[in-house]
Amino acid sequence: MMRRQPIGTVVEIDGSLLLLNLFENARGHVASHPDGISTVGQPGDLIGVEGGADIIVVRVLSIAFAEPREVHIARGAAVLTSEPLRQLKGCVVGFLRRSEGKLIFTPQDWRLPVLGASAFPLSESELTSTIGDQGDKEKQIILGHDSRNPLVPVGANINDLLSRHIAVLGGTGQGKTHFVAAMLQRLALTPKSRIVIFDVNGEYADAFEGFGTRLKRSMLGRAPRHLLAAGVSSIRIPYFALGRHGLARLLLPSEKTQMPALRFAIEHLSYVGANQDGAFPVGQAFPVFFDDCRAGGEPDAHRALNLVRQRQGNQGNEWPHMRAVSCLAAEWYALKPGRNGGPPQRDAFAYGHIHSLVNRVRGLIEDERFHEVVEVSGGAGSTNPLSMAAESRKLVDELFGRMSFEENDWNVHIVDLSRLAQDLMPFVLGSLLELYASELFRRGPASTHPTLLVLEEAHHYLRQLAGDAESGQHALAYERLAKEGRKFGVSLLISTQRPSEVSPTVLAQCGTWAVFRLSNETDQRAVSSAAESVVSNVARQIPGLARGEAIVFGAAMPVATRLSVVKATPAPMSSDPPFVSAWGIAGQQHLTPAAPEPADAPF
Repeated sequence: MMRRQPIGTVVEIDGSLLLLNLFENARGHVASHPDGISTVGQPGDLIGVEGGADIIVVRVLSIAFAEPREVHIARGAAVLTSEPLRQLKGCVVGFLRRSEGKLIFTPQDWRLPVLGASAFPLSESELTSTIGDQGDKEKQIILGHDSRNPLVPVGANINDLLSRHIAVLGGTGQGKTHFVAAMLQRLALTPKSRIVIFDVNGEYADAFEGFGTRLKRSMLGRAPRHLLAAGVSSIRIPYFALGRHGLARLLLPSEKTQMPALRFAIEHLSYVGANQDGAFPVGQAFPVFFDDCRAGGEPDAHRALNLVRQRQGNQGNEWPHMRAVSCLAAEWYALKPGRNGGPPQRDAFAYGHIHSLVNRVRGLIEDERFHEVVEVSGGAGSTNPLSMAAESRKLVDELFGRMSFEENDWNVHIVDLSRLAQDLMPFVLGSLLELYASELFRRGPASTHPTLLVLEEAHHYLRQLAGDAESGQHALAYERLAKEGRKFGVSLLISTQRPSEVSPTVLAQCGTWAVFRLSNETDQRAVSSAAESVVSNVARQIPGLARGEAIVFGAAMPVATRLSVVKATPAPMSSDPPFVSAWGIAGQQHLTPAAPEPADAPF
């Protein structure tokens, strides 16, 4: 550093905050040195300060005249006097130390300079060691280039990046999808990578052209013919494969009244058959269980319910219609033994507690858009005897991959959700995440091949849902996947344009953040509150980021860095509408309307 001309001197130390007096020759935004020039005069720039054998790295917070009033007077006077002293405020973010001929950056704010220490611009190699060089090149992924120094690449260690969850936040059209796609393209090149993308808008398929058998494409719902011809598989989820956890997330039962009834129904589904009218024990041909609390047939229903409860009846070889869930839940809760030895009766008052759950089941059964993605009519099971746990494991393996990585296994699975109605997305995707979480926890820690789960447009489903007074706690049960999933081999990449609508608990578990421009104040506050470690001056830059720029900070980045992100090649199907060409504007020369005729003069 001594070969460089200093730009200033440390005159005040307040904890990790420094105040520097700038020399007269340091008036611009850049400073020169033998390796070129570096920016030193804007908030967010990095400069170096003498620290013995180390280089203390300081982030510029602000630059101001020490006597601003004198500057104002001088500018208005006929004769200009010498300008007052310029001062720079900054905070220590770490230090550079040479080890075995290589500069190593340590992100600590306790290594401080002495009063009078000289400040210098960082060279390109020093800047690269601070924000771009994170050790072994083979274990790095390039995220972009420093916005102020385009020649400096910004990299992140893959372990540091994926061992904690990732949040990619930003308004629409700011470059989130391209950034995520570019990152996934590089990660997917590793031989045993496993990446599952929940593609809400059907954008990512184009970004993985040429991956061949390493790419698996599925559509949730009935895929169109042209996609089936292109090798896209169509997935309709059997309702019974969602298991207890998935069905609970789908139906949002209240804890004290509805959940016990739903649990009974789920555990005894294999002992009944059902149709649109009602349910019946296996072996019978007419319904005896109903979900409308009707009068009549209570003794038959009571006897049949006891057989089902005691598992003394026959077990079927096919799963019943989804109507069996509401019928069993309603009868278990509302069918009461008669008083004083009288015949059993359906209690209308008790039925009132279960009625909202019954309505939710009925509503889904009658919803044609729900049928697009979930099979409600039942059908043959994959095992004999029927096992809901086996059905759930089969669905998890199909969507998220098996426990271990096998030869010729896929590396990227794109699950196209464009056929899923938006109002159903929180329920259906929430159910799948609940199912996946329960299967991971059943397998145990370190028993699943490390998986990156990409949740696009997460504000649609990673949020609390309106429900009964008691059901809110169930709506957020998937947060356990965010809190504990990494212990079980799962890393989340959460991408959203509305972080304020995503569960704060989920955001708080993210270790690395890439924040694009956010203009909404509520969204900015959500970022600041969930990521307490972000420097305040960095947070203030978020509304003014240019398109394609992001501030990246957290576990994978030793210092918060403003960068121009890498573009995906090939690109995902995410671009602005071609208004000029589509509207036939190109080549037109008279787009400005002619001036209107002057109005007649008044009388």
